[in-house]
Amino acid sequence: MALFKFDDNDIFINTLESYPEYSFYIVSGTVYIDNYPNLSGSHDSYTVNTGIGNKFGGSPSLGVPDGFISLYEYNINRPSGSIVYEVDETRTNLVDTEFGIESVRVSETDATGSTIRPFVIRDGFKHSLKTFGDSDYNVLFEAGDLVDGAYKMSASITQYNYTASTGRVLRMFDGKKSFAISGQASNQEAIKFSIRNTLKKYQFRSPHMKLVTSAPLPARDLRLAECALTNVPSIFYGKKIKPGSVELNYYVTGTLIGTLKDSAYNGELKQTYQIGTTARSGSVQGIILYNEGLIILTGSHQLGTDNSVVYVDHDGISTGNTLNKWTHFGSGLHPPSHTPTIPATLGVRPAFEIKYQGISNKETLLMMSYARQGELNWSNNPTFVDQTSPYLGVYTTSSYKYTEEDVLIANVTDTQFADYTPKQKKETYITKVAIYDDLKNLVGVATLANPVRKTEDRKYTFKLKIDL
Repeated sequence: MALFKFDDNDIFINTLESYPEYSFYIVSGTVYIDNYPNLSGSHDSYTVNTGIGNKFGGSPSLGVPDGFISLYEYNINRPSGSIVYEVDETRTNLVDTEFGIESVRVSETDATGSTIRPFVIRDGFKHSLKTFGDSDYNVLFEAGDLVDGAYKMSASITQYNYTASTGRVLRMFDGKKSFAISGQASNQEAIKFSIRNTLKKYQFRSPHMKLVTSAPLPARDLRLAECALTNVPSIFYGKKIKPGSVELNYYVTGTLIGTLKDSAYNGELKQTYQIGTTARSGSVQGIILYNEGLIILTGSHQLGTDNSVVYVDHDGISTGNTLNKWTHFGSGLHPPSHTPTIPATLGVRPAFEIKYQGISNKETLLMMSYARQGELNWSNNPTFVDQTSPYLGVYTTSSYKYTEEDVLIANVTDTQFADYTPKQKKETYITKVAIYDDLKNLVGVATLANPVRKTEDRKYTFKLKIDL
């Protein structure tokens, strides 16, 4: 086996930038990610609400709610309980009714035994899980106790709805540090105020990124205006959302009534389509923060006709407003209870779609391996020698030496003539390239799709790439 060392010019670390596409389709509070159905498993008598009746009995196959993705995807179609057997020494010669074999075991159900989960043993090193603080860990558990967590971590888009309000603005009491919201206190308003500094860094792209806009722009105070805020977790886009790739579509009974796009690549969501009228074509109906994954819609004008749709907010409570407008986009998204957005007119239901591309960076390691001229033309493979040689396997030995007889190399020189023996040439066929560390430990093997014929006058370069 020949070993070669990588030089500095043989190793390259590159960053590969990709633009994966994502989509969310929202209807009746249920989210479909990338148009993929919410599959169910065969446990826990769970049913998927299709809006026209329950079907697909069994729990969600990923172990997370519908419309969510699983971070680890460790517990695929696993039940929440399992059977744990304990040995009962008093029982003998009993037949297990399930398997038909003799057993001295009794069974009981363990509520968490079948799921894959992280755990630590309570000891003196204070190694705990993030789900428990130091105070809880020291008080709740005794030495030797099993401390376990859960891998059912999930993520999905979330939404907050804000109605128009007056008097709730951010003020400073002493002009220095203390801030408060005047008027009626509300935790919801604090969310909009928390992005005030974030908006400032986007103002060089568009004046619509200001918290408060004035003429010549449409006057709007984001702290008081009616708006809908949709949050897209970073697991759905990577580094950031690709500018100019966002598209929002608004449907009622399957008919498209409005579309928003960032056609200027500056975070302005402009209306590019509206059913029934083009008066607002090109108008800005919201903004998007690409690095943070926040979509803020402020357009409160009517879209299409009034279909008497019962729109609900993020708590599943009816807003009392039936007009189709962008501030109702995503109505009923992941409510506490699946409150349907079914209107008084049977069969009319809204649907919402979010499409975009993410920006994901992946580091790759590229290694160049060389098979130079005059090298790698000898092999330890038994097929490398002439199997018809009379000296194959012949050796002599004495008390102080062991000698094998010389055996000719097999003549595998390529020829197109059936009854002609060409001149012997040293040839090998390279099938694998192995990678070793400094201690000659094997760390990886690259296998070629087809063996490469190596003669003494040929040279090859093998490019080995690993995604880090």
